[in-house]
Amino acid sequence: MIETIFSSGSLTTVNAFLVSLVIGVAFGWCLEQAGFGSSRRLAGIFYFRDMAVLKVMFSAVITAMLGLGFALAFGIIRLEAIYIPETILGAQIIGGFLFGIGFMISGWCPGTAAVGAVSGKLDAIVFLIGALLGSYVFNSSYSWIEPWYNWGDMGVSYIYSELGFEFAGFALLVTIVAILAFWVAELIEVRFNFALVAAKSSNLWAFSVVILSGAIMLVALGRVTIPRYRIIETGVYASGVLSQIEKALEHIEPEDLARELLVGQKRIVVADLRSREEFDEWHIPGSVHTPMSSIMQALERYRAFDRIVLVSNGATHPGQAWVVLQGLGFTNVYTMSDGLRGFFERVLKPVSLRMVTLTNSEQAEINLWRTMFLGSGMAVGSASQPSSGSE
Repeated sequence: MIETIFSSGSLTTVNAFLVSLVIGVAFGWCLEQAGFGSSRRLAGIFYFRDMAVLKVMFSAVITAMLGLGFALAFGIIRLEAIYIPETILGAQIIGGFLFGIGFMISGWCPGTAAVGAVSGKLDAIVFLIGALLGSYVFNSSYSWIEPWYNWGDMGVSYIYSELGFEFAGFALLVTIVAILAFWVAELIEVRFNFALVAAKSSNLWAFSVVILSGAIMLVALGRVTIPRYRIIETGVYASGVLSQIEKALEHIEPEDLARELLVGQKRIVVADLRSREEFDEWHIPGSVHTPMSSIMQALERYRAFDRIVLVSNGATHPGQAWVVLQGLGFTNVYTMSDGLRGFFERVLKPVSLRMVTLTNSEQAEINLWRTMFLGSGMAVGSASQPSSGSE
């Protein structure tokens, strides 16, 4: 079983950066060899003159898809060891639309622009400067954009399961579509001269047979599925879980969480288990919306973090999720005492409304918490206490 840089929690190590550098250089070299260091060739697909973009992109998709399928089928790698971004329909549809417009106008995408810039292409350099400025504007205005940015958040989702396919069946369908696209692209480039395509496309015939055979073999294996977690395989015993509860090692106090978030010395993720509507109304800045139904896949990427803190309005759902995650081998998971209602009461409640006498330093700390979690650019949603919704 191969562990990835992501699954081993070593993304920020020197070795990871060196591997990234090597892969980046190799990727750039491949793009240059494919002719993607020229904006004229890249833009050719929009004028049906040069279909290289379609051919290269589809080849990359098929190679990665079939390679991953066989690796999963033979147990070489675990699907959860691969970083899979969440499906957020609003952001990805709008982002894809803007990306397409930028590609059509400039003839570059971020990766190919980097290749063009290294080759000394002035238009590629201008494109990269524009991309950097756009990233700065996006980050500066994120607090305004976030409600639209998170529209259609489906968590970690797989298109083949959403369409009712198994991985292998969907891979076969995509492979057939790719083969048809390759041949249509060849016909477009020679203005639908079928005789010329048949005469010069011996390599395409061979490639088509190879990838179709690979997809059929993947279907025949019939062993590539979304992983199902089985607690019995983790080696975690109930006595150990109960011992942690007895020693109060399973939770963190709201005040301690607020201090750790502000200091920022630990890698902490706050997993909010409430509904999307409750999350959008207000959530702790930086927290991640984590539906209970997909909590294992969503939190797999944070297995190497210092803390995963489960929160909801109360303590019921976090406690239930904590037990399940302990059984799955998560050793860094905590619940927050009293839930988000406790966070409001103990962290965000104004000094003037507290019935106990506070020292000057305690008052200053509470005011700092309120500024950071309610009164600054980090604040998200309303400042009202969570309702008695999901626990």
